[in-house]
Amino acid sequence: MTPEKRFDILIKHARIVDGTGCPWYRGDIGISKGRIAAIGSLSSESTALALDVEDQVCAPGFIDAHAHTDAALLSEPTHLASIFQGITTHIIGQDGLSYAPASRATLDYMRQYTAALNGAFDVDREWLSVRDFLHLFDHKVAVNVAYLIPHGCVRMDVMGLEQRPANSNETAAMQALVRKGMEDGAVGISTGLEYIPCLYSEVDELVAIGQAVAPEGGIFVAHMRTYTGAVEQAIEEVLEVGKRAKIGVHISHLVGKANHLIPLIDAGRARGIDVTFDTYPYLAGSAPLAKICLPAWVQAGGVAATVERLRQPEVRQQLRPWLESPERDWQQIRLSYIRQTPEFEGLTPIDASQRVDQDIVSFICDLLSDNALAVGCVQQHGKWRTLEDVRGLMGHRAHMGCSDGIYLGSFPHPRAWGAFARTLGLYTRELAVYELEEAISHLSSHAAQRFGLRDRGVLREGYAADLVVFNPQTISDASDYFDGRQLAKGVCHVLVNGELVLYNGEPTCALSGRSLRPRSQQDRSR
Repeated sequence: MTPEKRFDILIKHARIVDGTGCPWYRGDIGISKGRIAAIGSLSSESTALALDVEDQVCAPGFIDAHAHTDAALLSEPTHLASIFQGITTHIIGQDGLSYAPASRATLDYMRQYTAALNGAFDVDREWLSVRDFLHLFDHKVAVNVAYLIPHGCVRMDVMGLEQRPANSNETAAMQALVRKGMEDGAVGISTGLEYIPCLYSEVDELVAIGQAVAPEGGIFVAHMRTYTGAVEQAIEEVLEVGKRAKIGVHISHLVGKANHLIPLIDAGRARGIDVTFDTYPYLAGSAPLAKICLPAWVQAGGVAATVERLRQPEVRQQLRPWLESPERDWQQIRLSYIRQTPEFEGLTPIDASQRVDQDIVSFICDLLSDNALAVGCVQQHGKWRTLEDVRGLMGHRAHMGCSDGIYLGSFPHPRAWGAFARTLGLYTRELAVYELEEAISHLSSHAAQRFGLRDRGVLREGYAADLVVFNPQTISDASDYFDGRQLAKGVCHVLVNGELVLYNGEPTCALSGRSLRPRSQQDRSR
């Protein structure tokens, strides 16, 4: 009879960086039944599989605090872009835009409206609950997901696309949907105040939905109303939600002038408001083309109504001063994803319009209407964001790492394939924004704490065995703005819930990811 092995996997001779920010130390990590069973001097212990990592770094699996993989994970479940960076968990349901809870009308709207962010998502159901949606990921994808209830879904289920503040009855109905979503396993709520229908809300509505999340220990996550111009008021609105709803608040993909933004964050925390933020380590941004170049009145009423307007000559004439404004530099925009006419991907709108002999207004209106708004782009922001600004934001104690990854098109923003490797390579090893231990805490434990994932983000006995092993001298991003789909370098092994999804630098195709619930919900379900 073969003796039982103590461990399923034993990681030997590692340089352990545990995610707490404490100095690294050498040791071994034994994994059994999806958990970290022991940490210490374990080389002589029996194991089914030994991984001698020869002084490489072993760290907690990284947590992407803001990712647009709500559909991408389901269509590409092995998700090499993430596992080659050591990412083991995505926080999805971002910007108030996703698929649950949703009636058929809401689901149809979100499928169309988010096509330039998420791509295609098909489900043959009349109603999709948060519980139903999370079930789609359990042991069917390579990485874990934690879900934020999208404010846009909740608002549309209650009010449709009404362009007004909610009344008291509608607010109460939204709160009921939010409470049910939390019971179903969400970790908080997100809003996207530059997106329809969230942009029609006022702060009282945001406070109310935050109050529905707070008793469960959830978090309020905000894509703010603006990141330029009146950014002070935008941040103050988020802080007001935190104060009045008595809830932790988190600002998505904070970008801009660090010497202006950081004092606003610090002032909020000094007032006793639990505010944090995430950001990605690049100067350029990425978004649906419609979001950055169409005013809200054109987009009112949904995708079909927007397409109809864009085809009307009088609307095009109204848009001409807006689209031809000297402040709008079309040369700083590159088309990254186009659903129907991908031959224009990689071009600036100016170059593409010249190929078809159109003026820029006609080209943009035709492009968006012909593709039902399913057009993405990458936009350079050199005028109001510098390398020093990114360094300043990344180094703040309230920061955590994100990719804001959009996984569509032939010329995607490189952040989806490289953000975490870039943080450890360029910003840690080369620019010394962080010591290695601090960098890893920003990529792991900060997000685990923020989103209530209490057995993740730190290497500790009894915790879930989400781990990454990498070479700190070689880890780096390989993607750039002209080839955004290159896999990162330097990661050797990645484990998700105790199973190898990357082994000796090769994907195993294991689908060991699952949906993660806060501990309070796990306890209640037992």
